[in-house]
Amino acid sequence: MLSKLVYSLLLNTKQMNAKMLIAGVLGGLTFFLLGWLIYGIILADSMGGGACMRANDAMLIHWIGIGNLFTGLALSYAFSKMSGVTTFGSGAITGGIFGLLLAIGWDGLSYGTTTMMESPNYILMSAIIAAVMWGLAGGVVGWWLGRDGGARGKGAGGGDG
Repeated sequence: MLSKLVYSLLLNTKQMNAKMLIAGVLGGLTFFLLGWLIYGIILADSMGGGACMRANDAMLIHWIGIGNLFTGLALSYAFSKMSGVTTFGSGAITGGIFGLLLAIGWDGLSYGTTTMMESPNYILMSAIIAAVMWGLAGGVVGWWLGRDGGARGKGAGGGDG
């Protein structure tokens, strides 16, 4: 069921081409690796424990991978619709801003409506981590989209080609 939905949304429409899909996969892989490095290694001691966290041996790695993949695809889709996001630098800046704003928005809502966070300091820490992760993933996506003239040619509805 999920595979049919993915196929119809991504491969069976003219909204995403192969370059955008590859950029999305690369972005998802970047998110996955950075999440492992930042949350799994660097911040492992400070991230373990909350009432809603799974133990390390109970993590559902395949769902983490799926979530990262779709985040990468969303970033690739958004960047491909914007003009000027076709380099590592422009992707990093745009991705970092996206990540910062999304983290503050989502975490602010979570802090205001749930008991998952003990302090608003978590919002700041999360926003910084998100800016770094989204910035680096955005850089990879922007770099890939900018290869060989960018993802948006005259026939793709964006830019001058």
